[in-house]
Amino acid sequence: MTRTGYAACLALAAIGGVAAAPASAQEGVAPQPRQDPLWELRIGGTGLYGPVYPGSSQNKLNGVGAPLFIYRGDRIRFGEYGVARAIAAENSKFEFDVSLDAAYAAQDAKARTGMPDLDYLFQIGPQVVYHIADTGWTANGRREITAFLPVRGVAASDFKSIEHVGWLAEPAIMYRRIYPGDLRTSWNAKLFVSLADEGLMDYWYGVDPQYATAARPAYNAKGGYLSTSLNVSWTRELTHDFQIYITYQGRLLSGSANERSPLLEKDFTNAVSLSFVWKVLKSKQPARNTSMY
Repeated sequence: MTRTGYAACLALAAIGGVAAAPASAQEGVAPQPRQDPLWELRIGGTGLYGPVYPGSSQNKLNGVGAPLFIYRGDRIRFGEYGVARAIAAENSKFEFDVSLDAAYAAQDAKARTGMPDLDYLFQIGPQVVYHIADTGWTANGRREITAFLPVRGVAASDFKSIEHVGWLAEPAIMYRRIYPGDLRTSWNAKLFVSLADEGLMDYWYGVDPQYATAARPAYNAKGGYLSTSLNVSWTRELTHDFQIYITYQGRLLSGSANERSPLLEKDFTNAVSLSFVWKVLKSKQPARNTSMY
């Protein structure tokens, strides 16, 4: 994850949104999880400023706006939390699902002058989720600690063709804090490590001999450790149907398997995004599975 011409997945995840539960009308009484509708239609948008690819010294402002359809079936759940999920197994502690992610293209990157542009990246693969701790809803809100282990195949596309470029694993641990109130505020912090195979590393950091210059020598990338990242986001409901999100990601690439590549220019990068979600339509039929949020 999953990221923009590395951090773009932050923006896409924000469009997915975080559902909020209604607060109790009485002070000191724990709010209860809401019964989500079976489906929703949302409109979301985001602006993201960050590196054009992992480790690039060049930053770029990207934006995207799109409708998003949410479906909360017993086994198929689409769009929620920024991913499509086919639930293969689930209990109170473990989940096993299939998830998706995406990243912006990196066009006109100065470090890659004369080289092919990096296309949009799309990811799909299995994910194990382990719920380490969860207070449930209390009068003070809710706190959770969750671990994730996604492994995804990565494909690059310019929307004219598509090719598999490699594999990415991003084990993570996340802390989420949700505050009580009729209009909810929440924040979460997610620490994750990115590991990529030789194919994906070469896509980002390899320099074939025909593209070598005096300042950019040929380089054959290798698979392994890519980076460690901290993602912190804040969410606020302005109305029950309109939410805003602010997200920051710091990424440490020191010690990367390809830190000697001329295309890996910085040991630490920053990315920020501002996003919104507007829920425009929803079903009257509730979903059977109760929302965690």
